[in-house]
Amino acid sequence: MSKEKPFRLETKSLAEHLYVDLMGRNVVLAEGGVKMTVSAENVAKLSFMLAESFLRVQDDLNAENLPKDPTFKLGVEDIANWTKGS
Repeated sequence: MSKEKPFRLETKSLAEHLYVDLMGRNVVLAEGGVKMTVSAENVAKLSFMLAESFLRVQDDLNAENLPKDPTFKLGVEDIANWTKGS
């Protein structure tokens, strides 16, 4: 069993969009044939690598907006106390 963590669902979706775009730019339809200037398998691998990198950078950029106190817990009683004061 592989120890690598599986791709996130967003990675697959973004990779599919990248693959379609990249293949569309590298496939030539001619009379009675199709010419591909790149390997479809290599483009698929590249699409996943690009998608994973993109989402990793997005996570890093969004990290600034995440809560800084991981021990903070918000309970129902907290909300009830806030609404009582209104």
